Amino acid sequence: MDCLMNKSDKKKKKNSEANQRLRSFQENGKILLQDLIQLCNGKSNPIRTFSANEIIQATNNFSENNHMIRFEFIYRGTLENRPVLIKRATWNLYTSDTLAKICRDITVSSMVSGHNNFLKLLGCCLEFEYPVLVCEYAERLPYSNTPNLGMLIKMAREIAVAVSYLHTAFPRTMVHMDIQPSNIFLDSNGTAKLSGFCLSVLIPEGETFVKVDAERVEGVLDYLEYKYVTSGVVTEKTDVFSFGVLLQNLLIGKHRVVDRCEGDESLFEYEHGVLNLRVSDRVCKFVEEGRVSEILDPQVFESMGGGDERRVEAVLMLSLRCTGHRGDVPKMIEAGPALSHA
Repeated sequence: MDCLMNKSDKKKKKNSEANQRLRSFQENGKILLQDLIQLCNGKSNPIRTFSANEIIQATNNFSENNHMIRFEFIYRGTLENRPVLIKRATWNLYTSDTLAKICRDITVSSMVSGHNNFLKLLGCCLEFEYPVLVCEYAERLPYSNTPNLGMLIKMAREIAVAVSYLHTAFPRTMVHMDIQPSNIFLDSNGTAKLSGFCLSVLIPEGETFVKVDAERVEGVLDYLEYKYVTSGVVTEKTDVFSFGVLLQNLLIGKHRVVDRCEGDESLFEYEHGVLNLRVSDRVCKFVEEGRVSEILDPQVFESMGGGDERRVEAVLMLSLRCTGHRGDVPKMIEAGPALSHA
């Protein structure tokens, strides 16, 4: 009798799980389809779907051994005998618009996957509470083993090409909104891949900006353009600013600039009683004072050869143009060629 009860309970549990997966597939699929229609102008943009069982098997049920990055839901996996990245979510705390953000990540990823400088989307799974992305395998941009100066400039140039593509390849300008190291990956050939489109927004056709709710400004503070933070206005320059800070952090690492500015109150600002630390302001000060060598990443500094000082200066000057500290702010399509000459 107990054996029969156990079988009955297992069957009910299995049926309940199957029903829940079906509901998730339908609900998630509805939101994803709406986003695809909105961003792709109704054009067909097929995305392969994987089952929950395939994802669970690929990651060994999201085993800690396959968990790539602490505090983030990114896992190594194997699907159809090929290594893949499984992106389960990008937030530790779910919010009311989490589903919409994940669907936006899937939608934009599907639109740019044919480009070599974006992390390729292989498909998604809609059967979990929140959709899961399946992407080509690549490694997160390294910090512990910093590449040499030439490699850093190459990576930056490739990311500039990717962002330029977002800004120019579609009828409506796509603004990434979250350009920062955690959204950059490197494949086995050292090619930089941009990812993480959860916050991406479209500028209406024929317009140069779009306004979002200033109360819901999101992203990593140091990478956020001042105008966006204060007014919620999004333009191409929102990405250009973030890219400028990325250039700075590739060469110096935030911690080095912070360590060397602790006693300089002129570089610390308070907004609404909260200390606001701006890396780009500090980098500008060091460049102006000719103290660049003090803030360079040691591994970058040690790898430098003849003429590299001028290359570093050229990259930093471009970064300060991007953040509005020097001269006119360039467009992203100008930043890539500028790096080619660095």
